[in-house]
Amino acid sequence: MSRSIHWTTSAGRVSAASSDAPALPRFRSLPDPCLPADQVGDQGWRLSDLLLPALTLRAGAIEHNVALHAQWCASVGVSQAPHAKTHLSPEIVRLQLDSGAWAMSAATAHQARFLAAVGAPRVLIAHEVVDAANIAALTRLERTHPGTVVMTLVDSLDGVAALEKNLSAAGSTRPLPVLVELGVPGGRTGARNLDTLETLAAAVHASPSLVLAGVEGFEGILPVGRTSEHLRTVDGYLAGLADAAARLDARGFFDEVEEIVLTAGGSVFPDRVAAINVPKLSRAVRVVVRSGATATHDHGPSAEHVPLAAEAANPLGALRPALDLWVAVVSVPEPGLALAAFGKRDAPYDSHPPVVLEVRRDGMAIDAGDVTVERMNDQHGFLAHPDTLRVGDIVRLGPCHPCTAFDKWPLVAVLDDDDHVVGAATTWF
Repeated sequence: MSRSIHWTTSAGRVSAASSDAPALPRFRSLPDPCLPADQVGDQGWRLSDLLLPALTLRAGAIEHNVALHAQWCASVGVSQAPHAKTHLSPEIVRLQLDSGAWAMSAATAHQARFLAAVGAPRVLIAHEVVDAANIAALTRLERTHPGTVVMTLVDSLDGVAALEKNLSAAGSTRPLPVLVELGVPGGRTGARNLDTLETLAAAVHASPSLVLAGVEGFEGILPVGRTSEHLRTVDGYLAGLADAAARLDARGFFDEVEEIVLTAGGSVFPDRVAAINVPKLSRAVRVVVRSGATATHDHGPSAEHVPLAAEAANPLGALRPALDLWVAVVSVPEPGLALAAFGKRDAPYDSHPPVVLEVRRDGMAIDAGDVTVERMNDQHGFLAHPDTLRVGDIVRLGPCHPCTAFDKWPLVAVLDDDDHVVGAATTWF
């Protein structure tokens, strides 16, 4: 006879009907997988106690990166709204807010309500929201967190109509601040030219449900590089954002706000955003960058192009890679090939495979030669090596895209520089 299953419980996990059923193991790299996250740093654990594979975060590196990025923003006169989609971690969000972040960026209504719950004073949803359920969620957020200002994007008249209709149906009581988005042909979302953007802004300005708060764009979809051609393309696009703000201001479309928000800037080109020549408008302009990957930096090929990369030799300092994935070699079945116990469930693979940073044998670093991750499947990483790897070796990998690293791990152990586990960063994807 089968027994019933409760699909939800107060603890947010599947359990058997029996009230004395043990908690399901949740945090896969911890020796005690059910330990509350806020007690992880009190156990006296070291890296060697973690079950591999294990994603870890260096406390010194991420604290340095968040402080350095905040210092850089202040030095160039821009505000920061770090994109929380990278990590969706309350611990890291609080670190960024404590560093002086003006707002936090989100990709969805759910991420917005998460950020409001963590304490963000402003949330910039850098995306369009058009369906009834998500718009209703924004209306509920307005009621449950009246002190949090939420802004979202529009790039079409249909999007404006969807917001108006669904805000009204959800009983919204105050106009929703929106930013009109300027895109690029062949790119992602966003109006494709200034004439379309102006028509869109006029519709927002005329709407009783919306208020035009600024202009948004994302230059990160343009080719990455620091050649004159790369920078000319990026600067041309960003100049279009400034032209759009001036054009809409001349029409009086910002008469319901105290300042105009002009925002772009992923992790690669925030310096070009800071260099935008913003004309004098009818009210103050707040330039906001939304860099998300600066908190952990990156091991991928884009990392060398960011303005605070070591290669840039910025006088303020350089970002440090903060994420490591530790894996064990479990098989060396043929010459030149080793299999490590990690895969697509553990590491990003959408941009580039992880970079091999170090190999340890019996706790000591060894000269591993040219070891590379050739490919990954669901549970195996295929390592090419010049006959140096052995079963039991521990390999330290550098993820190449932090935006798809954290989502695979509900808890990331935080290490000090001596490999002691000093805490944990939880994620809420």
